[in-house]
Amino acid sequence: MRPPKKVANAFACILVSLLVSCSNESQERRYQKVHPQMGTTFEITLFASSAEQAEAAFRAAIKTLDSLNAGLSDYLTDSELSQLSASSKDGAPQEVSLELWTVLNAAQTLAEQTSGAFDVTVGPLTRLWRQTRRRGSLPSAKKLAQIRARSGYKHLALFPKTQSAQLNTPNMRLDLGGIAKGYAVDQVLATLAEQGISRALVSGGGDLRGIGHDWKIVVQGLNTKSAQTLTLKALSAATSGDLHKSITIEGREFSHLINPHTGLGLEFRRTVTVLAPDCMTADALASALSILPTQDATRLLTQNYPECSAKILTQNPKDQQLVETVIGNFNQHFTDP
Repeated sequence: MRPPKKVANAFACILVSLLVSCSNESQERRYQKVHPQMGTTFEITLFASSAEQAEAAFRAAIKTLDSLNAGLSDYLTDSELSQLSASSKDGAPQEVSLELWTVLNAAQTLAEQTSGAFDVTVGPLTRLWRQTRRRGSLPSAKKLAQIRARSGYKHLALFPKTQSAQLNTPNMRLDLGGIAKGYAVDQVLATLAEQGISRALVSGGGDLRGIGHDWKIVVQGLNTKSAQTLTLKALSAATSGDLHKSITIEGREFSHLINPHTGLGLEFRRTVTVLAPDCMTADALASALSILPTQDATRLLTQNYPECSAKILTQNPKDQQLVETVIGNFNQHFTDP
């Protein structure tokens, strides 16, 4: 799986320090391992009583990551997700695993709440936009309409009683890039807990979640002199967006992020950081808030996710000025570095 990039232009989350451990935790040592997967790099930090315990936990965590990639990847032709996409040729319902069901169910809920601003059926549009960027020319209106007809969250039906999914339009292609990494972070932490690890932090491509500790994270501002310190405790953080990367095609400037409603890249640039109780929610919301108008983004979190908070930086395309929007109690989680 190679999901949309979670960038660190306005908010780069980097682990810098830990709070002082309690005396009964002092016998544990800190261990760290990096594992490339899902088109990004996962960094796992944990405390264990021995190198053997740490290594066993790392092996289990990596096994979880590899298994999730094998099931949720849209790049692997034999993955469960790819097989589900292939079933759109005949439109028959397909029973899916608990992992895929969990992600699809959460994705469809958010798609409904955002009227399709978040949409995991954008696979055909994602592929078309990659081709557009490589060629440097926009697709014809006819071509774009043909590809858009193959996407749309209402073409994906879920059946809870049978844990099945049905793709109702031929040649659909699912892309879980805006939600699967967050889910993977959550599942890795659950695996570590099963291995007896009570203190751990997992980071994957801009998505972060920690357990059992006050984890201090530096959130980089718009320049190297601007930074805040975030304490992650019973919270996850996810960053998405694009403030400094764009491409000009036929005189129009586009972000690399796709607007599901148009099938083209966004014509404004934005970076979003979301704090949420779990990483799948943070990941998906960060993706959705990168697309939604700020008023709709505020309404979404206020009405549907009051336990979450966010900071949005949007660059005005006319004067290049940045407009900051804070939703919820986001700033209350920060202290001076």
